[in-house]
Amino acid sequence: MKRENYSLSKWTMRRIKNRMLQDIFEENLFLKDLGKKRPQPKGRRGFFLKAVVLFLALISFSVYKNSDLGDYHTLPALPLSHYITILPSSQPVIPNIPLVAVSVEANANYSQYQPFLNQGGISLRSVFGLKVKTIVIDPGHGGEDPGTSGHFGTREKDITLDIAKRLQQRLTRYEGYHILLTRSKDETISLESRIEFANSHHADLFISIHVNNIPNKPYSIIETYYFGPNADYGVLSLAQKENSGTQYTMNNFKTMIQKINNTLKYQEAKILARSIQSSLYGNIRRDNNNIFNFGVKTAPFVVLLGVDMPSVLTEVTCLSNQEEEKKLNNGTYREDIARFMEEGIVQYLHEKNKSSKSEV
Repeated sequence: MKRENYSLSKWTMRRIKNRMLQDIFEENLFLKDLGKKRPQPKGRRGFFLKAVVLFLALISFSVYKNSDLGDYHTLPALPLSHYITILPSSQPVIPNIPLVAVSVEANANYSQYQPFLNQGGISLRSVFGLKVKTIVIDPGHGGEDPGTSGHFGTREKDITLDIAKRLQQRLTRYEGYHILLTRSKDETISLESRIEFANSHHADLFISIHVNNIPNKPYSIIETYYFGPNADYGVLSLAQKENSGTQYTMNNFKTMIQKINNTLKYQEAKILARSIQSSLYGNIRRDNNNIFNFGVKTAPFVVLLGVDMPSVLTEVTCLSNQEEEKKLNNGTYREDIARFMEEGIVQYLHEKNKSSKSEV
């Protein structure tokens, strides 16, 4: 429809304006008294005002209808709830504006820390002056899981528990440390429970004690592990045996493997493993020339991966060696092993806390 033009004389527009201003003035006067109803204009004046209002309304409607705004059928028929949210009367009506979630971590540039974390000559525990307060000792196997056994029937679970208790007693003598055992008797403890125990007690170190078995080999070995990959078939077979009791599913693996990026944990575990291995082998070797140092290694042990703190697993000797099995049935020898492990741990703690007078 074509838009029409309307023109009024200046005199007519002036009269209309004056009438409207006068009407507004009178309206405001009567609004001061809310209980009083405003009287309607009468006679020629009232007829004239009604005609003007009707005339202006017709002009406005004609302009609106012929403009782009008049094409209201093109607007989508959306419900009112699309534009506003109806809240209880005690709350204001708030526009339903979509929010964009912003991740704080997404803005963190962790790559800038990589040169610091990968600096070979820098120990994070030294840089931050970190202390050790809680140590968890884990006697391997137990209950329905006897572990390996010797020619004379000596069971690994009994040897590891006895050495762990002796080690706990020795470390308790040092003031300022809380020494815990994952098990204090012959009971079945799953790998998951051991991990949960250490994490829930916010341990600073985790030390798992085991006894090795090397079939058809006359010698005995000492080796200490911290978590990491290893392509050696013998190590992988040992890891398969130690991990066989786990109840973790493949769905848990992604969460577990993310812990590999914990630089401090594995850096400290390696240092602790070296200290324990050096003390054990160096002391036992003095009286036993038939024992060999298999050193510090990495292995994919679930229990070492699962805990949140630096952790090691030590194979203190071999039950497959009959002479060694006989010695393990002697309490004095088990006490010696506990003492040698204590020495390695204390040496590590000295290096870690040497700046504190209250530490060992």
